[in-house]
Amino acid sequence: MKRKIIVGLDFDGVVAYNPARLTRLPIALIKKHLLGIHKVSFFVPKTPLQRGLWALAHESSMFPARGAQLLRDLTSQGVIEAHLVTSRFAFLEPNLYQFLNRWNLRQCFTSITLNKREEQPHKYKERVIRKMQFDYYLEDNWDIVAHLSSAALPTEIHWIYNLLDRNRAFPTKHPYLEHALQEIVKKTHT
Repeated sequence: MKRKIIVGLDFDGVVAYNPARLTRLPIALIKKHLLGIHKVSFFVPKTPLQRGLWALAHESSMFPARGAQLLRDLTSQGVIEAHLVTSRFAFLEPNLYQFLNRWNLRQCFTSITLNKREEQPHKYKERVIRKMQFDYYLEDNWDIVAHLSSAALPTEIHWIYNLLDRNRAFPTKHPYLEHALQEIVKKTHT
């Protein structure tokens, strides 16, 4: 019998299609070249107005990503054990569960972990991945991928790239969830 593959997955841009992620490259370039910010850091909304705008921005994750059905199939067949690890903060939890329930994805996940302590997303994910010891982790944010790849984790990091940053070199990059899951299953069970 083949062993179950333990996979961690980000939410926005991996499990949920998020067209707003196309803005990441321009924002990163502005931060680096215009503002002189070279260290990886993410905005953490604190005020009610900031949180309201943040919640509105996350409404752009309206549909499941290409590969959601394969995720359902692989988890129901016991091929993979999926764990959702999202940087979404606690105030976005109701929206997250509403999405997962609407698209029948909640039952795919053995665990669902949100960034309830409002840690920097790259540090939060490193901590959770180190604790959970996934075989693979799928992430779409390049800055987080770069951080995790340099953190000496026991987990193989896979990157879901977007149209604007697709030319970056990375050994395990994929255009969408379905491709990543197919490659992971093929690699593990071959």
